[in-house]
Amino acid sequence: MRIRTGNSFRTAVGHLPDVMSRLKDIGWKVAPISDRLSTFGYAKWTKLAKTNGMRPIYGVELGVSHNPALKRPPMDYWTFFATENLVSLHELVHHATKEGIGKEPNLLYHEAIEAKGVIKIAGNFLVPEKLPKKIPKDFYVALSPSTPIALYREIKKRKIPFIAASDNNFPRQDDLEFYRVALRRSSTQTYPQWILSDEEWKDACWFADPADLKSAIKNRDAAFKRCTAVMRQADILRPKITKTLRQMCVEGAKKKSVDLKEPVYKARLDRELALIEEKKFEDYFFVIADMVQWAKQRMLVGPARGSSCGSLVCFLLDITAVDPIPYGLLFERFIDINRSDLPDIDIDFSDTERHLVFEYATKKYGKGHIARLGTVGSYQPRSALNQAAFVYRIPKWRVEKLADQSPDEIQIDDKTLSEFPELSIAHRLVDHPTNPSQHAAGIVITQEPVINFVAIDARTNSTMCDKYDAEAFNLLKIDALGLTQLSVMERTFSLIGVKDNPNEFLSRIPLDDPAAFEIFNQQRFSGVFQFNGSALQSLAKLVEVSRLEDIVSLTALARPGPLASGEAHAWVRRKNGQERIAYPHPLFEPILEPTLGTMVYQEQVMRIGRDIGDLSWEQVTGLRKALSKSMGPEAMNVYGEPWKAAARQKGIPLDVIDKVWSDICSHGSYSFNRSHAVAYGIVSYHCAWLKAHHPVEFAAASLDAESNPATMMTILREIRKEGVDYVPVDPDVSTDRWELTESDGKRVLVGPLSVIDGIGPVAMRDIVTLRREGKKLPERLRKRLENVKTSIDTLEPIKSRLGELYPDGLHMAGVQSEPTPIEEIQMGYRGMPVAIGVITRANIIDENEPQRVLNRKGRRYTGQTQALNMFIRDDSGEIFAKIDRSVFDELSPQIMDKVRIGKSIFALKGTVPNSFRMISVQRIKYIGEMDDAP
Repeated sequence: MRIRTGNSFRTAVGHLPDVMSRLKDIGWKVAPISDRLSTFGYAKWTKLAKTNGMRPIYGVELGVSHNPALKRPPMDYWTFFATENLVSLHELVHHATKEGIGKEPNLLYHEAIEAKGVIKIAGNFLVPEKLPKKIPKDFYVALSPSTPIALYREIKKRKIPFIAASDNNFPRQDDLEFYRVALRRSSTQTYPQWILSDEEWKDACWFADPADLKSAIKNRDAAFKRCTAVMRQADILRPKITKTLRQMCVEGAKKKSVDLKEPVYKARLDRELALIEEKKFEDYFFVIADMVQWAKQRMLVGPARGSSCGSLVCFLLDITAVDPIPYGLLFERFIDINRSDLPDIDIDFSDTERHLVFEYATKKYGKGHIARLGTVGSYQPRSALNQAAFVYRIPKWRVEKLADQSPDEIQIDDKTLSEFPELSIAHRLVDHPTNPSQHAAGIVITQEPVINFVAIDARTNSTMCDKYDAEAFNLLKIDALGLTQLSVMERTFSLIGVKDNPNEFLSRIPLDDPAAFEIFNQQRFSGVFQFNGSALQSLAKLVEVSRLEDIVSLTALARPGPLASGEAHAWVRRKNGQERIAYPHPLFEPILEPTLGTMVYQEQVMRIGRDIGDLSWEQVTGLRKALSKSMGPEAMNVYGEPWKAAARQKGIPLDVIDKVWSDICSHGSYSFNRSHAVAYGIVSYHCAWLKAHHPVEFAAASLDAESNPATMMTILREIRKEGVDYVPVDPDVSTDRWELTESDGKRVLVGPLSVIDGIGPVAMRDIVTLRREGKKLPERLRKRLENVKTSIDTLEPIKSRLGELYPDGLHMAGVQSEPTPIEEIQMGYRGMPVAIGVITRANIIDENEPQRVLNRKGRRYTGQTQALNMFIRDDSGEIFAKIDRSVFDELSPQIMDKVRIGKSIFALKGTVPNSFRMISVQRIKYIGEMDDAP
């Protein structure tokens, strides 16, 4: 007994399948799991045990102390196994974690020894004198290879029964190096630390009498038989209701002026309600609708995110703010017809008010019936490579290069592997648990108390299961996300004096306002939701935005897949009239018309499968998943053959059929969730509308939400161009927020105290409070407000630094041409500009990487294949720049030897292609360093 897995965070390692495999190899028919302070593995362990024909046994390892008054009390680790049910185990975990953050969770001796419904196994640091005279029948002391001989003799003397126990910190004997790398921990122990067979265990416990060894195994086998507890599934919460789901939808339709007699709406509502009823999801919709409707009376709520916007029922219940019919959104993208587990409805709330939603749910359903969702961090490809590199002292830049080339998987080239063969262990690290935490947004609600089904960490009131395990427990899970952009809008409404409910105010804003579209066309992106990233900005600069659909398309296209495949730029050419809008066949026009004949959305792939290929909804869902997982030709042919046959029957030529199916298999894997793109596109539009009609208020609200000086400067530069000045800070009047004042008849933005160097949140709060109460500031605070310096004293920090470095002019640095502001280059500069700025990112790439070759239709380069991708930022903006393979050998040493990301200033000279706003670098020169990088 006492089997640990990688969910014994920072104590043991082992992927669950590896641990299970070891138990099977040594001939066990049962599968105990007892991680230290963790029950996170239970759901997956149960499934694994069933697959392997083994019976799971559930346990947990907890610290037990006899002197709680000490800051770091001496701790023994006891293992507890559930006998008849898991509730007793969950309650022990909850009680052990009640001490709060910062103290190691533990039980007292009397609490541990008196625990009911569990088998108790004491560890190596047991203090026998603290045990009661009468030992309960379900108490044992672990006999293991690490048991101290003195303790063994004392327990034998007291006639306390032993039980056979493992000391595993890893599953198999050859896993020591994996343990060392994963936990950065060396081991000097001489006893076996892997899971032992009975014979190995007997040999390792050489100090014990044969009779005690035999008795310990007998006690273990008897304990196995007593541990019959099974993992329970929760009954879904059954809220008290007074109306049916259909009645609520009919009422919602009247409020929203939706005509449910119209055939399309009637058929859609009937189809959705039938599937919801078939899958018994009605209660889930009642709970979500109640929560969102309550929140909408108290805070700004987003239009929703993800596939839920494809549901008419969600729209009519006011869960979402998007009518799916006009946008061509699919209900089947929301509720997977092939699955019976609850759908995901992710809702965005104002991040400053979101806590009220948790408080409401707790009050409504009862404290014991609601908990925050837990989550488990794990090694991802980049962190796995970095961990291995740290342990083996491999230069960090070598593994960063590998991670940048293949961010979603580990691909180690032969040259690197021959030089650093030990790096291959990084493959095994991927997905291995690292740490537990609380999910940022998830909550679970149950009909019975949550603790009846899963353990709860009392320190955070979060479950010891993640969102995937919550499905196995059948827990009703809700993602109540906090979106900063909604708080920005709320602050804007406050500044402009909106008294109405903010959700109703937004619902009345027309979605076709030319002034809002001009925000995008004038490239005034600062503060606009989603449009702060360079990829989306670069794409948006290539087109004129004239409708909401353009914003939705840009949102979906400005991602690595569509950009690399050329699909994004095909859309741009068609939007600009440089390429004819064409469809493979007239039957495809209704599906591809919103995206100018290009395949952008998952819903388009699904409609092509359904409308053109007559696939069932089950097949359509299977096709979408096969594409997202990049399954091979064999898996795709399951859907391709019937699709092609149906397309032929509709009179579509064979060459068109083959071409479309090829596009589905290649570009379809890049397709985006249109429901999500529409919802978030609307949020971006609302930002643009506020920026167009209330620019100063929107700027102040956006600045409130920012702490990055570079982003704040971008916002301030934009607003200054519109004639609104700013004061970085006024020590006498500044508060904890950006405020609007007037000076000489002009509006002025005044920064908060937090921008002052040396003023933290506590000092700022004290200053604001004392000033409000009319009290004098103490000397320590007064001094901090003298001769203040801020990170936004100038909006041209790079230009200022260049003036300091070269007061006689840039020609002293060898730069003869006048620099061109990056924003001018982005607007369509012709010629060979010189850009001077800070390098913000830089990676070496290999042009013959598989995906790049695929994007070039299989064409491979010979000779030098390395290139350098980077971004350079000046005081006006940021732009992508590339040192091509043809000049890589000449130019890359000039940058790689000197670059300090975010600090080093370089001058670049090159050409600007017509198709994409970037600099193809021909010359490069190091200029100097920023003293304080923004």
